[in-house]
Amino acid sequence: MKKILILLMILFCNIISLFKYSKVSAEETLSLNGDKSLVMEVTTGRILYASNEHSKAYPASMTKMMGMYLVLEAINNNKLSFEDMVTCSSFASSMGGTQIFLEEGEQMSVNDLFKAVAINSANDAIVCLGEHLFGSNEAFVDKMNKKAKELKMENTNFVNATGFDDENHYTTPYDMGIIARRLVLDYQEVLEYSSLTEDYIKGNRNEEFWLVNTNKLLKHCDGMDGLKTGYTSKAGYNLASTVKRNGIRVISVVMNEKSIQERSQDTIKLVNYAFSKLKVDRLFSKDDILSKYIFENSMGKEVDLYLNENVDIVHLENEDIKDFNYRIELLDNKLPLKENDIVGKLVVEISENCYLHYDLIIKEKVEKMNLFKLWINNIIKSIV
Repeated sequence: MKKILILLMILFCNIISLFKYSKVSAEETLSLNGDKSLVMEVTTGRILYASNEHSKAYPASMTKMMGMYLVLEAINNNKLSFEDMVTCSSFASSMGGTQIFLEEGEQMSVNDLFKAVAINSANDAIVCLGEHLFGSNEAFVDKMNKKAKELKMENTNFVNATGFDDENHYTTPYDMGIIARRLVLDYQEVLEYSSLTEDYIKGNRNEEFWLVNTNKLLKHCDGMDGLKTGYTSKAGYNLASTVKRNGIRVISVVMNEKSIQERSQDTIKLVNYAFSKLKVDRLFSKDDILSKYIFENSMGKEVDLYLNENVDIVHLENEDIKDFNYRIELLDNKLPLKENDIVGKLVVEISENCYLHYDLIIKEKVEKMNLFKLWINNIIKSIV
């Protein structure tokens, strides 16, 4: 059971929460071409602006963000490696639309296939990865839907891994914001791929295949390094993008736009609007001593609790960082402890449903009290 040490309690946090994330600008209206959009700050998930964010729409190739998430999850869980070689099936090679023209039996590394998905939105590549990872395309899609439920994407259903139109294949800007945010937070290495404007892959071919990123805003929007485009005649022009400027990262989603130009215009308006509303301030610095604590069954010495990183809080310009509640939560630590062991968390309350967590460490050993001294101490306590 966690032991909670309250450092500072302030009256209230002047933030209004809505649904899973707090929505800041419910009454403000931007002049946009499309009517399905949102923009959020990544660390907190606070929505700065949204329009019909819970309206269902066709995701097109934004679908592939879920497949990319599952691939990176498997790699981080040591179930897959970027160096693994994958053999293309007959089904994967039959995919139409955007592709790298894989042939049945052709082999390519996970790295090159992932690159083809992230940069070129290749349908054959994502199916090839999914079949290799889960045994079949059907199992891949089933896992995509299970992960969507796990991430609380409540208005999303997938029937394929590519994003081909189907009346039962749908999502919302809100749900696409969830998977985009989780991709960036959980597996930041995705940005190493999605930020590439072009690259080459080869596999076991004689000639290299040129990949050109479908996200043209990478060259025209300052700080953009991802994330995923989508287009079909029914879906229109979609884009889930992420932009980082001056230590602040935002994600925007636009769906059902009429053209690439309008998609780009709305994306730029949304991200510029978000950055105009946000600022970042330091609440604590790395190596600050936040408290002293005597660990149970230790030798009785007070031990300093340190932050393991800077606590930089992204917040609205009209908010004062001093108005945020924060506390320390100690873990159920078992002695002995080593230098640099994580012993607890600093928890900062951004809103009613949003908390940021930062590791607390110690910089010295904490030994377990020997039995004789423990016996003596218990006698002294009973006398007192």
